[in-house]
Amino acid sequence: MIEKNFKAQIITLPEAYEMAYRVSRQISKSSEHFEIVIGISRGGFPPARMICDFLNVKTLTSLQIRHYTGGGDARESVDMTDSVNIDLTGKHVLIVDDVNDSGKTLKKAYEYISSLNPGILKTAVLHEKESTEFNAHYTGSILSDWRCLIYQWAVVEDLLEFLNNDNMLQADQENAIRHLRETYELEIDKELF
Repeated sequence: MIEKNFKAQIITLPEAYEMAYRVSRQISKSSEHFEIVIGISRGGFPPARMICDFLNVKTLTSLQIRHYTGGGDARESVDMTDSVNIDLTGKHVLIVDDVNDSGKTLKKAYEYISSLNPGILKTAVLHEKESTEFNAHYTGSILSDWRCLIYQWAVVEDLLEFLNNDNMLQADQENAIRHLRETYELEIDKELF
């Protein structure tokens, strides 16, 4: 069994929706209006869609960047695997992700989109960790204590990754749930599991 030194927290759909609404309110109160929203795929795509709805932005596209492998494990490199396929020249563009942890993914996206000559470029995230090296322009919530956030749209992937990394995939339901609680301080409902 691998020992982990962090807490994890599942973010429910209503919580994510509330954070997307907060971000959208911040943007609405600013003088900025966006024509295009780019969700950092995969985790940023659901909040990007919500923000499009709240701000009535019709153009939504994605950019895929791989930094995390799941279960809170970061890769050494931050790699862009799918680029944007529309003309951004002179456009008002908002990049959206679910969480801004180290800042590496958001920074990579910002640098890449900047090279495509947008008129205005801003970033937004549902949650930002205080320890990030690259701050978002709009944030639903800033977290001072570090924990791995597991969004509802990635809960199966992340929990399976935790159990796999800890050699607990073959454990029965009761032991797996207890392991997740004791190792990551995760309270998993048996129905969800």
